[in-house]
Amino acid sequence: MFIHRQRMETRTVVAVEAAMRVGDRVTEATLVNASSRGVLAIVAAPPTRGTLVQLEIGGHVLKGQVRWRGSDRCGIAIKSQVSVVDLIEGKAVPVVQVPERLSRRRPLDLFRAMLG
Repeated sequence: MFIHRQRMETRTVVAVEAAMRVGDRVTEATLVNASSRGVLAIVAAPPTRGTLVQLEIGGHVLKGQVRWRGSDRCGIAIKSQVSVVDLIEGKAVPVVQVPERLSRRRPLDLFRAMLG
């Protein structure tokens, strides 16, 4: 049986308010658990499986896709990796992937390399 990689990651219990945008419609959602690649959202009328959504949190937008839905909740796979700590603190900043060859540099050198 195939197990999707993101399902193997530990989920962190959170309580984060978000605005879920589906096309032109915006609805309130509460994120109740999260990993770096997905969230569980409690929402009055969850979108159907496969729907593309945007979660607006603290001025940041996370793009994702509904993977499953229940009567008042849905699981959303996030397009880019997210720091769960930043999500909890209201920053919701996507994680920046660094090539392995750059990962051994000092932080300032790494920052300069990423800027170009």
